[in-house]
Amino acid sequence: MRLAGRRRAYILTFDRDDLRDYKVFHDTLAKTPEVITWWHYIKSSYIIISKHSANVLAQEILKIAPNKRLLIVEVNLKNRNGLLPKEAWEWLTKQQEFIE
Repeated sequence: MRLAGRRRAYILTFDRDDLRDYKVFHDTLAKTPEVITWWHYIKSSYIIISKHSANVLAQEILKIAPNKRLLIVEVNLKNRNGLLPKEAWEWLTKQQEFIE
């Protein structure tokens, strides 16, 4: 399901097994057509920009990582705070401009 061409921001969080190599997961997620761009400054979380619903994104991510526990929630990039590197805040600000 496409959402009228409007970009939305989602946070993807999942159970991460530190013994597993997530390079294949990351590389595949980054190339997924439903993902316009992504952010990954926290080990088991991504912020994904997409024109698709959370349901569509979850279906695509579960193809990459079947049976992985995950949560995808739409987020408001205007209402944010935390402790991140400067580059992360710059990325969030830039994406906010495209979502408004």
